Amino acid sequence: MTTLFYIILITYFVAINFYGILMLKFQKKAKTEGENVAEQDKITDTKLILTGLLGASLGIYVFMFIFKYRLKNFFFMIIMPVFIAINVYLIILLLRNGVTYIRR
Repeated sequence: MTTLFYIILITYFVAINFYGILMLKFQKKAKTEGENVAEQDKITDTKLILTGLLGASLGIYVFMFIFKYRLKNFFFMIIMPVFIAINVYLIILLLRNGVTYIRR
């Protein structure tokens, strides 16, 4: 049972990080294209922050440097490492306490 839990947890974090990276890439693409992007296709900073809080902060932070995008934005440069610390803390807390409740 715990092996399945670990597989689901790893799959979640890989998927959410991939999603966060794609959001960052499409936000950069929309900003460079300018006004040619439809309003519903724009990715707001709020969606990017929420995705980072849900677990994609490591992927977003690393790919900010790879894409060379949002590096001058002080808010993103501070909030993403804070979200990384929060996510790591919650994972450790979940693995220490959460798995013992699943085992029977």
